[in-house]
Amino acid sequence: MTLLDCIEVGGSSVETVTFALDGTTVRAPGARHHLGATLAIATPGIVGASRVIAASNIGWYDVDPAVELGVGVNADIVLNDAEAAALGEVALRDDTDDAVFVCLGTGVGGAVVVDGAVVASNLFGHATGYSDMACVCGRVGCLETIAGGWALPERLGDHEVAIIGRAVADAVEREPLATPDLVVVGGGLARRYPAVIDAVAAAVDPWRLVEPSAAPAGFKSAAAWGLRAALRRAAMRA
Repeated sequence: MTLLDCIEVGGSSVETVTFALDGTTVRAPGARHHLGATLAIATPGIVGASRVIAASNIGWYDVDPAVELGVGVNADIVLNDAEAAALGEVALRDDTDDAVFVCLGTGVGGAVVVDGAVVASNLFGHATGYSDMACVCGRVGCLETIAGGWALPERLGDHEVAIIGRAVADAVEREPLATPDLVVVGGGLARRYPAVIDAVAAAVDPWRLVEPSAAPAGFKSAAAWGLRAALRRAAMRA
């Protein structure tokens, strides 16, 4: 594969991960594109035909993310950020091709990967029944209203961590497509409060294995590895 720039858009920051021709992987803040490099983008929201149909947490509606980021070229692939990260979690592990991924950050997202391919995405965050609060999506009671960073206090105590853990576990168990044994909990909130991962593990069915993200330290998530895997998969089908 040629030089590859993977831009990951988050609710509070943007990061570019470059897979260089010499095999090194370099991260940099902001949206960057090297001349001649393949461009891949992971973004929050509902994605279709390389456009963001709706991403309420960042205020994008029916936009081309490459244009919004000002990189000056078209993206070769655009994926939902949780979908890309879920693919990356599988790509970074040698022992499985299946995983349930939950991302806890400014918002809440998730995806399910089976046999190395996404079978469901845009999951968990807007499942309802978790509070009486209005969500940024317009619904009431979404999981995001008690587990998304935008709805949480600046610092979390044990009580909040336990509530988040139980609610995330419930959302996973309620999702009929979330069949893999492995549940990966990632995102900025999970990095800041690792106890959330333990709380999810304590609340899900005991046959499930709950793990933190396999993304290398310092990177936002495994999304870049998922984007690379998706490009490779598409090239094999071509």
